[in-house]
Amino acid sequence: MFKSVILTALAGVVAAPLIASPALAAGTTTGNLAGAVRDTRGAIVADADITILVPESPNVAAQAHTDAAGRFKVTGLDEGAYNIQIDRDGWTEWAPGRTDSPTAYAIRAGRTTVANSVVYAAGRVTGKVTTATGAPAAGVQVSAEDDEHARSFDGTTATDGTYSLRVAPNETYVLRFTDGHFTQFAPSTAGRDEATRYAVGAGRTVRVSNKLLAAATLTGTLTDVAGAPVAGAQVNYIDMNAGSVSATTDAAGHYTIDKLAPGDFKVYFLTSQGQLQWAYQALGYDEAETFTLPLGGTATVDDQLLPIS
Repeated sequence: MFKSVILTALAGVVAAPLIASPALAAGTTTGNLAGAVRDTRGAIVADADITILVPESPNVAAQAHTDAAGRFKVTGLDEGAYNIQIDRDGWTEWAPGRTDSPTAYAIRAGRTTVANSVVYAAGRVTGKVTTATGAPAAGVQVSAEDDEHARSFDGTTATDGTYSLRVAPNETYVLRFTDGHFTQFAPSTAGRDEATRYAVGAGRTVRVSNKLLAAATLTGTLTDVAGAPVAGAQVNYIDMNAGSVSATTDAAGHYTIDKLAPGDFKVYFLTSQGQLQWAYQALGYDEAETFTLPLGGTATVDDQLLPIS
């Protein structure tokens, strides 16, 4: 029933020119292109980017946006054939929709060619993210990653841990969750290769909830040659993938960096006077100690500054 309503409404309008009156056409050397965009669920597609292209070339003839009613109009086009690309927040379709092959729309002087389109309805991924203890995880960055097209659709969890992402339809996604400095994937894994791939159809909602793995914490204290606390020193955590996180020692020389991924790492300190030292009392990366952060655990790295020669 729904499909027949859409097809009836659009029948005969693709590339169908409307002939202007003789008075209007007189002396006119350009034509117009107009249309409306809806999706396969019948919803108006507002604020979509419309790009008018010359076929088999990179030349952009004109650009427009659909209005609140899903309509657009481009005037002053030279006579010839044009393709219409519809961009919807990160994915595109060719008019008249649901096709990988562009249709050529003929423009004639003094006429308006009507090119309506029905595009695939967007997909959606929703769910709830909880901490390792089961509490709602607020402020977690969530990304639905489409590997085939090297793109992602991003959002952030609300105070109750819920999220909702609007995604390109008919694609498969990996769900990435980043809490602080710890990136992990659904369902509850730190390895992307172990992540589940979720297929999201047009107009469909896929629910992916995820319980986060427990993050690790690095803590410690920096003292000077005499054993007094060193305040205001920069502490730099460097993992084996060259990822880095920094903190600053407080008045007691203490520092803490939380929400870290498990794994091996090294630490160096940089004082406000410019003295640089790797733990433990090493002057370079190669001589520095390699530490390991356990999943959900804490590593303590204290160090004492070497005398300045």
